[in-house]
Amino acid sequence: MIDELIYHEYAGWKLEYNELLENLKALNSPLYSRVETILNVLDFLYDKLIDDPAYSEEEDQIFETGFQYVYDQIKQIDTLLKDIYKGDVKALNDNSKEINLLLNTVDFENELLSAENVDPKSLQFFLDFEQEILAKLSSGEPIEDSYYEKLDIESQLIFKKHKLDFYPLETIFLEIADELGII
Repeated sequence: MIDELIYHEYAGWKLEYNELLENLKALNSPLYSRVETILNVLDFLYDKLIDDPAYSEEEDQIFETGFQYVYDQIKQIDTLLKDIYKGDVKALNDNSKEINLLLNTVDFENELLSAENVDPKSLQFFLDFEQEILAKLSSGEPIEDSYYEKLDIESQLIFKKHKLDFYPLETIFLEIADELGII
């Protein structure tokens, strides 16, 4: 049985964050691009739940996973917007590359947290790296290109060490959107 409460939460969430989402979309922001396909799938499934009595448990699980992800991503972006950029969406967008570095770091953390038998030092790398990026964003310091390379190299080593494959949710939802015929 599908619990429709999460769909009501999604509708409320979309209203609450509509202005932020629309502003990021209008700026053609990379921050919006990272969640756009997921939002398109969520909207499609939301409408399908209403219109199709054969809505499946698998579709419900896809919806829940996607909503949890965009909820967390947009909440983090909104927190940065308020705390660091004092509500200036343009300034936030001007630092979208750096913010995406932060969000990617958090994605890696979450992937490790969901895995079994992970070396705590591996997780600590991501936690420390996240704090370094946040400190630089908060102080307005530039984030050197070496940070992007460091995250790439370390994440590859850590995931290889733990025999884990990392598939970004955006990529998975791009495949889902293709299967649903909405891209």
